[in-house]
Amino acid sequence: MRRLTAWLVTAAVSLGSASADVPYNAPGAMNPVIPGYFADPTVKKFGDTYYMYATTDGSGAGFGPAQLWSSKDFVNWTLMPMNWPDSHWIWAPDVMLNKNDGKYYYVYCQPCQIHVGSGETPRGPWHNILGESEAVLVPDRFVTNAITLDGQTFVDDDGSIYMYWGTWGIYDGFGCGAGKLTPDMKGFTETRLIPNTEVTDFFEAPFVLKRNGTYYFMYSSGSCHDHTYRVQYATSDKPLGPYTYRGCLLESNADGTVHGPGHHSVLQEGDNYYIVYHRHDNPHSNRGFHRQLCIDKLEFAADGSIKPITPTHKGIGALAKSSVTSPNLAFGKSVKASSSYDSDFKAEYAVDDNNGTLWRPKGMGQEWLEIDLGKKEDIRTIWTQWEYGTQFYQYLIETSLDGKSWGIFADKRDNRLAGSPMVDFGNTEARYVRVTFTGGQKNGFGGAIWNIKIFGDIEESCPQQWLGLTAADWDGRRWNNNEGQLGGYFTLKSGEARSFRVDGRDALVLQPGTVLEYANPLLSPAKPHTLNAMEHINGKWTAADLGNALTDGRITISSGDRQLTITNLRFYNWKQEPVETEFDLTTDIRRMPVADNLLNGIVVDINADNFATGDTIPYFDNNGVEGYFEAMSQPAVITEIEGKKAFKFDGSQVYVSSFALPATLRDNAPYTLEMWILNPEIAENECIADFTTTHDELEKIMAVNGTEPRCGVMQHYGWYEDAGWKDVKNFEGKWQHVYVCFDGRMERVYINDNLVSEKDIQLLVKPSQYITLGRNAERDWPFTGYLHSLKLWDEYIPYNK
Repeated sequence: MRRLTAWLVTAAVSLGSASADVPYNAPGAMNPVIPGYFADPTVKKFGDTYYMYATTDGSGAGFGPAQLWSSKDFVNWTLMPMNWPDSHWIWAPDVMLNKNDGKYYYVYCQPCQIHVGSGETPRGPWHNILGESEAVLVPDRFVTNAITLDGQTFVDDDGSIYMYWGTWGIYDGFGCGAGKLTPDMKGFTETRLIPNTEVTDFFEAPFVLKRNGTYYFMYSSGSCHDHTYRVQYATSDKPLGPYTYRGCLLESNADGTVHGPGHHSVLQEGDNYYIVYHRHDNPHSNRGFHRQLCIDKLEFAADGSIKPITPTHKGIGALAKSSVTSPNLAFGKSVKASSSYDSDFKAEYAVDDNNGTLWRPKGMGQEWLEIDLGKKEDIRTIWTQWEYGTQFYQYLIETSLDGKSWGIFADKRDNRLAGSPMVDFGNTEARYVRVTFTGGQKNGFGGAIWNIKIFGDIEESCPQQWLGLTAADWDGRRWNNNEGQLGGYFTLKSGEARSFRVDGRDALVLQPGTVLEYANPLLSPAKPHTLNAMEHINGKWTAADLGNALTDGRITISSGDRQLTITNLRFYNWKQEPVETEFDLTTDIRRMPVADNLLNGIVVDINADNFATGDTIPYFDNNGVEGYFEAMSQPAVITEIEGKKAFKFDGSQVYVSSFALPATLRDNAPYTLEMWILNPEIAENECIADFTTTHDELEKIMAVNGTEPRCGVMQHYGWYEDAGWKDVKNFEGKWQHVYVCFDGRMERVYINDNLVSEKDIQLLVKPSQYITLGRNAERDWPFTGYLHSLKLWDEYIPYNK
């Protein structure tokens, strides 16, 4: 969401005509175009709506969920969830309208295969065209020497549909796979390898367009993790080539604030062309997987070549009339906060209308941001763009005339709806606005905010789910709208209602004569909307009859003279297509749990001083959370060495805890680890403690002691996130005091007072059944040394010498 008023849009477009760019953190800069971490964009315009399909980034390695962004003006974007794909990886989506059958096709990849789904709208619901959800259309090496990834379609003038794909096409004899699809999209009539001798340095992300009879094959080169990522192109008079290399058209800028631009698509608006691409965030995150989407003008020279593109922070502005009509009262106003992480994440960044700047508080608790509008204003709408739009945040918005006495504008402390922007409506006069983060879906993701926008009018153009209610939202007297943007609740006006399990679903059962009423002045049968719910009748679930439920300002559900069994009530502020409503009526609202943030403090506390020298230890109590450790094989013996008692491990000892890793350490939760170890002969990888039982990428918290310089100290199963130390061999046969502290962003590792690693990381810790000592959970990497003590906290405790 960028500029919000006609005069601001005009100013931005005027600014865009100037040759000079603006700094990345300039107020009102319009690149990135979307608030959040997304990559590999495909941009399309269907009807009067722009759609952006992209990899969900900032979640490890493109682990989803499936989503799209929609906009009427290319400035104000709304995040919308989709039903499919539902796979582990959801990479590089592309959507096309097949005019041959009138259907939309959604193409995406996992390593290393391509899947295709179809639907009747650009939003789905989608279904794999080959049947099973993860059925593969293009397996790896389908075309010899083309590694399968990044499928992208192109429709020629005669309606023929082509697909291009590939990654790591830099090897001798390798390149990009390409083929002409069959009319049913389920196969190919011809294929070809476009070799890297034609498309120089082809790495991945092909995109083809046609102009004046020439086919432009564009692609990304270099590493997506760093500044070398860039866009190059070649041309041909045939869609499958052969192609002639023409050069580089987009690359990192001189000061590095446009860093690694690539994996693009192109939008054509009349005779104008625009390139949409991702770039790394500022400041650049480790690994390069917190990417953001940008747009710039793409122009052709008189000879048909593409002019080199100078990537900008100012962007291009609106491409259509703004869908927002009132000014953003918060823009550039005075602001203060409970804390700010550092100078890269200042409080004023939340009111600068810039999707490339973020306010990040220091802590994970109830942090707040307060805006001073300068004078009393009418406030009707507040948009909040939290850091991660694909997970829900819980929060409270208050307003005040004097900054002392506060009233509630919006109470979302029980919210379970993800989205961006989060839109809250009210009707008040105030000078001060305060937003307080109170919790959310995942640990370790505090209340960071891209933008807060405050309007004096009702701004309801974002297509969103205004009401979402399940049986779990019933509290005995009220049916709480915890999965809907409007918040609030249905009030029990008369009768009796209780929640029951009915025919495989949790439902709210209304006894005869029961009336529930939801009131909000924005509700009107005259506005575009969709209202639906499931009802159990005659032994089966079906669409509830809600024909007369909506009136001006309220929704009334009445059981009449019969028992009414209902669940999954949804109300949208836009008109769904019938196929979308049909999907809703067979699909439960997904009610995600709230992250556990009631900290334990010390979780693991082991100390050899609690035992006598010579003791054999088959099991021992944990002095942190309740439980114990038990030897799975040969028990350790307490030995005194170099002045300290220690558990002696010779590679055969393995201990497993009786307790699970607490939920407070899931996701990206802060933690602190401290241990004293002595290792007589340090091997490449030796595991002292594995606190997790899962083994996928970024799901590990594993304390190791090895010579591997990349991961010899801490293992997270993330190539860039792991930590090692090249000089650890110097401490062979000596006591090592290892201290690791992670605050949800920066992980710092100390060994004997030396800071050996400091980097921003992100973890994806899953539920873990037990903790393992002496080896990792897979029973590899045996430890051959001495452990004096081990502590783990579910909180960040900075190192203090």
